[in-house]
Amino acid sequence: MLDFTKEFKEVKIIPAVFWYIFTLFIVIVIASIKGILTGDMDLLDNENLLSLISTTLFIIILLYKFRVNKDKLLLMIKDYLEKINIKEIFGVVTTQICLSMGISLLLIGIVYFLFPDILNKLLSESSVAEASSYGGLFIAMIITVICAPLMEELLFRAIIFKRISKKFNIYIGVIISSLIFGLLHIELAIIGAFIFGIACCILYLKYKNILIPMTVHFFNNLLAFLPQLDLNATTDTSPMTNNDAISSIMFGFILLLIGLSFFIRFIINNKKYLKSGFSPKLSQDNIYLN
Repeated sequence: MLDFTKEFKEVKIIPAVFWYIFTLFIVIVIASIKGILTGDMDLLDNENLLSLISTTLFIIILLYKFRVNKDKLLLMIKDYLEKINIKEIFGVVTTQICLSMGISLLLIGIVYFLFPDILNKLLSESSVAEASSYGGLFIAMIITVICAPLMEELLFRAIIFKRISKKFNIYIGVIISSLIFGLLHIELAIIGAFIFGIACCILYLKYKNILIPMTVHFFNNLLAFLPQLDLNATTDTSPMTNNDAISSIMFGFILLLIGLSFFIRFIINNKKYLKSGFSPKLSQDNIYLN
């Protein structure tokens, strides 16, 4: 089996984080200068466009740091097409959706019984549709569905997970990289994101090809983004009732159980790949600095 965890140059953690912050800083500075010189601050106010530009620059820098070239990329794509398992990919995506929705519904129901007025106010505010153009929606979709899977899999799996695993062990690498991934997705169900991170780590170990977890991430984000595509959609703004909260808790609990059962089965079926790991271990090499 081809091992594309070894085909590219190692990229270390702190330099990668630095380049992410640097690209974001540079884009904001350039947008600010343009706004001051022209008197037009629209670019600076367009968070999606700034995010798209900075994320794209960061991905390009990472690809350069990994020393990706045409021949290796074509070989990796060929390997990906031979290894891809659509059934497994959609199984992981289904698990993530069940877990995220289940945890979210559970939390909504529980919070309602603790702070009903606050929750109804938050739900009412979040249900007010923001005026959005198709252009803005398109940019948001590119960021969510394409850029995020590319950037996050390169950063969290190909760099953070791999470096920590080599320095310590696979289990520490899986837990720490997935925990960071989950914490940075706190606007979603953090536990669901944490488990999704673990699944992507295992897929990276199993197939030795970062394109596999990227594909899972792509479909997961695509399904999460689809409800936003209808600009004319209206949302029910009526206050939540006790019955609504009870239903939310019940459905949330059922979805959580389904998601956990899928995840446990996935772990059992793939536990041998956790034992194989990356090789060799980093010795005195610092995992964080170049």
